[in-house]
Amino acid sequence: LEFRRVLFRSPEDDASRSAAIVSTIRNALQERRIRSGPAVFSVSGQQVFIRFVKLPQVEEAKVVQIIKYEAQQNVPFPIDEVVWDYQLIGGTESEEVDVVLLAMKSKIIEELNDGVQAAGLRTIKVDVAPMALYNALRFNYGDLEGCTVVLDIGARTTNLLFVEHNKLFSRSIPIAGNAITQSIASEFDVSFLEAEQMKR
Repeated sequence: LEFRRVLFRSPEDDASRSAAIVSTIRNALQERRIRSGPAVFSVSGQQVFIRFVKLPQVEEAKVVQIIKYEAQQNVPFPIDEVVWDYQLIGGTESEEVDVVLLAMKSKIIEELNDGVQAAGLRTIKVDVAPMALYNALRFNYGDLEGCTVVLDIGARTTNLLFVEHNKLFSRSIPIAGNAITQSIASEFDVSFLEAEQMKR
């Protein structure tokens, strides 16, 4: 219940959100008797610049150079102020290679990482929610026939993925569970937590 309260906090509570997340992670570790150690966390697609780029078939050694150039051309922030990475999507010997280019301001990653470390964990990997969903889908279901839609409704963001063969389309929509809860709270003139319980 405590973790849900942190996830479904009212937007006015953003200033205390970091402290609440640290406290909640610590409590969850203690309650479940989980020792501190390595951690993987994902960031909302809403906080990440995502660009789909097509590359010609080139030898593997040149892929990183081309993608670095594409990052410098496409990322709308100074490249030294972001953390960026990429993932190859599909492609065969005779086709262009589809690349998902991802970039996020370093400051945001550092703030999130500080919270994770303050809770006693050690970050070994940071993922982006839409790509984590895509990779989980491919890992668990392999090559699916036809078009597959994945809809992930979170507290503040809804991730929408369309996957068809080696093609991927992804959008993060800034409307999710909190918007529904806020509407209920306004309509019935109750607190955010009461509205969340009514929604459930």
